Amino acid sequence: MNTFTRPWFALLLCLGFLPRISAVPVRWSLQTRDPQTGKIVVTHEQVDSSRIGVVAVDIWNYHWCKTATMRVDAFVPRINKALAAARDMGMPVFLCPSDVVDNYVGYPQREAVFNLPKITVPAVVNVTCPPVPDAGGCACGAERCGGNFGWDGMHPDLVIGRDDWMPDTQAEVYALCQKYGLTHLIYVGFHTQVCLLGKPMGLRAMKSAGLQCVLARDMTDAHPGYDPARNFTPDLNTEQVVAHFEKHLAPTIHFQEELSRLGRWRKDWVVDPVRITPWGTHLRPHLFEKPITVTLSAPLQPGADIRYTLDGSAPTPKSMKYTHPLAVSETTRLRVGAFQHGRAVCLESEGSFAKNGPLPPQPDVLLSTLKPTRSVGFGHTYGGDVRYSANTRPPQTDRSNLGGPLRVNRTIYTRGLGVHAPCAVEYALKPEFRRFVALAGADENLVEVSNGSNLAQFPSVVFKVLIDGKEAAVSPVMRVKTAAWHFDVPIPAGARRLSLVAMDAGNGSREDFADWAEAGFVVQR
Repeated sequence: MNTFTRPWFALLLCLGFLPRISAVPVRWSLQTRDPQTGKIVVTHEQVDSSRIGVVAVDIWNYHWCKTATMRVDAFVPRINKALAAARDMGMPVFLCPSDVVDNYVGYPQREAVFNLPKITVPAVVNVTCPPVPDAGGCACGAERCGGNFGWDGMHPDLVIGRDDWMPDTQAEVYALCQKYGLTHLIYVGFHTQVCLLGKPMGLRAMKSAGLQCVLARDMTDAHPGYDPARNFTPDLNTEQVVAHFEKHLAPTIHFQEELSRLGRWRKDWVVDPVRITPWGTHLRPHLFEKPITVTLSAPLQPGADIRYTLDGSAPTPKSMKYTHPLAVSETTRLRVGAFQHGRAVCLESEGSFAKNGPLPPQPDVLLSTLKPTRSVGFGHTYGGDVRYSANTRPPQTDRSNLGGPLRVNRTIYTRGLGVHAPCAVEYALKPEFRRFVALAGADENLVEVSNGSNLAQFPSVVFKVLIDGKEAAVSPVMRVKTAAWHFDVPIPAGARRLSLVAMDAGNGSREDFADWAEAGFVVQR
């Protein structure tokens, strides 16, 4: 094992007990394309590592598209390895989460930026570029995600180095380049044709200032799209965007291959999960009504066999082999791995897909006309009396818990019940009640302000219908701007009580406002 890849060495370096490794000559392979023919051209250049900086753009903890969120998540282990190697070779690392950078006030990596001298950024290169392919930004297919600005920081697993910087503007990055005498910048991060290109610390801005900018093609992902009917996947979208960069903007490198040649990347490292499209998870499942097509890929492990299971068991080299996109028509838990010569070459991935039932009929008896026999909610209970928490109310009839309209998946409802999870509201059942019906979902009050900025990632509610204390129906985890869950629950003869429960999803109850819209009972005719 190379000394510099030992965990204890990395820990000591992070804690500041060891000096950084001296700069090394980097002779990298730069890939461009002929703008007319698209033919790949490879050239070589040698640069001292002390002249190179690494810019990591928008490695956020959330995105309004759940598949885009998970694709960022998939790259973080790989990017961590690359940034660690860059730091060891004396390359300064600039972490740039753009519009949420000032959520890092007080961090030395951010505060130190304001001590930099004010330098006028020169306009050295007139950077022109034809429009970049943009597939729309959602990789979930027909069940498209609803846009919101829920991110509030960088991915929690992204390592922030002691000597890293958090610049946000072209001037700040340029001042750092002057401070370190940098001539070259390597770009990693997301989403290639939007953030890496268009942000003020992005590739185009710094190229115009005279820096030699290089895109790491194995550590970026485009603002994605997905249309399995024409074999258009997020991976293909990224390939097209990278090729566009190579034709018109900047050369690319395969960062892993460059680090391998320098002895900074081990062949036995397993850092990439198998990619799933669309990529629902337990906490953010992919809801669908019509059958969907699920694509699996491992583009950075060519030749690997992708294996999967549908019964909840861990995939092995003997599990079902993936040969073509999967048709999913029922609620499914998918587990996926990739193997080569019997050895795992990918981290395991998991996909969660929940089939929604048909739209239920309108109720004959509305909840708003009935008095509950029991009602408890988010707060403290003393002898049966509930002291509701701040910014939370008892269950509200025909309005949200905060007093606004009931709003689920961009639709306003006039009838129903607004609660804050955890909450339970119980009703006595009458003999003529035959079915309970409702449209349930996370209330979208917070998207009224800045489209949910910093907050839309938090609401996550599970709805349950209990009859005489037994679970009769349950929703998957519901999030903002996802389709309402359709409840149409038969009531057994002789049943006495029905309880509507809204629970947090196991990740805390912050912003867990929830709506039972169009809720009530269908009676016997």
